[in-house]
Amino acid sequence: MRSLRMALVTAAVCLQVAAQYGAPPPPDVLLVARFHTPLSYDAALAKLDAYYQEQVGRKLASALPKIAEGAHYDTWHDMWVFFASADGGLNVTMKRPTDAATARIAKGWILQIAGRSGGESPVFEELPPMRSVESNVSASRREVARVLEAQPSFRMLETREHAGLLVSAAPLARVLMERASVRGVHHVIATAETLPAARQLSTRLNAAITIPCICAAYSETAEIDAVVRRDAVEKSEDVNATTIQKIYMTHMDPQAIEDKLRSDPEMRRRLAAADGWFAIKYRVDKAYAKVNIRWTGLAGYSRETGKFENEQPVGALAVANVKAPVPAGAESTGRLKLGTLKPGAYRIAIEGEMAGSAVAIDHRDYWFDGKTFEEL
Repeated sequence: MRSLRMALVTAAVCLQVAAQYGAPPPPDVLLVARFHTPLSYDAALAKLDAYYQEQVGRKLASALPKIAEGAHYDTWHDMWVFFASADGGLNVTMKRPTDAATARIAKGWILQIAGRSGGESPVFEELPPMRSVESNVSASRREVARVLEAQPSFRMLETREHAGLLVSAAPLARVLMERASVRGVHHVIATAETLPAARQLSTRLNAAITIPCICAAYSETAEIDAVVRRDAVEKSEDVNATTIQKIYMTHMDPQAIEDKLRSDPEMRRRLAAADGWFAIKYRVDKAYAKVNIRWTGLAGYSRETGKFENEQPVGALAVANVKAPVPAGAESTGRLKLGTLKPGAYRIAIEGEMAGSAVAIDHRDYWFDGKTFEEL
C-alpha cells in the first residue's frame, strides 16, 4: 500500500513538472465563431438586450453598441459581433483575440450568446493573432479620438472596464486605454490585424500629446496615498531583500508597511502640505499673457443622462505669462486650494488671454468619488 501511495505521489509530481516545463502553452489566436439563428436582426437584438440586462445590468446600447452597419462590439467581453441576413434569419460571426488563459472562457461566453439569440451550436476557428503595440500617452480619450478622426471607422465607446475604448469594424482594430497614473498618463494598447498596422496606429496616437487640453485632474493627497500604497505592496513582495529591515518588512502585511511609511515624519509633512490641494495638468500650444482656470460643481448631475441642474462656482486660478511648451507637448500644472471636495460632478475650464481677448482652450467634466477624478 505504501509503495502504491508513493507511486501515485511520484506520478502526480511528474505530471505537474511536465505541465510546467513540458510543451509550451498554446499560442495567441484570433478566435472566430460562426453560427446561424432563425431570428431576425431586431428579434436577436431584443433577446440579447434581455441577456445583458440579466447578466450585467446593462442595456444593449451600452453592452453591445453598434459600431457599423451590421457590426456591434461587446464591451463586456471585448469582442466583435457581426450580423448578416441569410436564409430567412441571420449568420452571426464573433471575433475575439485570445490567449491560452482566455480561449476556453471566451468559447463559453460565445456559447451563451449563441444560445440566448436562438442560434445553432457555433463552429469555432482559430486564425493568426491580432498584433498589439503598447505605449504611454499623456492624453485623455477625447484627444485620442480626435487624432483618429481621419479614420472614420473608429467609434469611441463608453465602458466601465477601461479608461477609454475605441474600436473599428473594418479594418478590425481596437485602442484600449488604461490609467497608468493619477496625473493623466494612460497606458495605450493599439491592436490591429498586422504588426505594421498596429505600429502605424500607435504612431498616430502619439500625435495626441500635441493637442492643447486639460490632461488630468487630481487630488494631491490621493496621489500621495496611491504612491504609499504601491510602495507598501512592492516592499511586501520584495524577494530580493538584503538588509535585516527589508527582510523583516517583506514578511509583514502590506497594511502594516503602509502604516509604517505614513508614520515617517517626512511623509506626515508631505501629507499635511497636500491636504485640501487639487491640481490639473494642462497643455497649451501658444504663449498667453494669462491662463484662467475655473472649477465649478455640476449640481444635480445624472450619470445616466449627462444632464445637471446648474453650475456652482468652486474655485478659480489665474496663471500669468504662460509660455508655449518646450518641448512641444509638455504640460503645465495649475494648483488650487479647495479644501474638502465633496463627491460629485465637476467641470474644469481653461481659457487664455492674449492681446486683450479671451480664447477658450478646453473644458472637461469629471466625476469625483472622494479620491480620484474620472472623465465623463
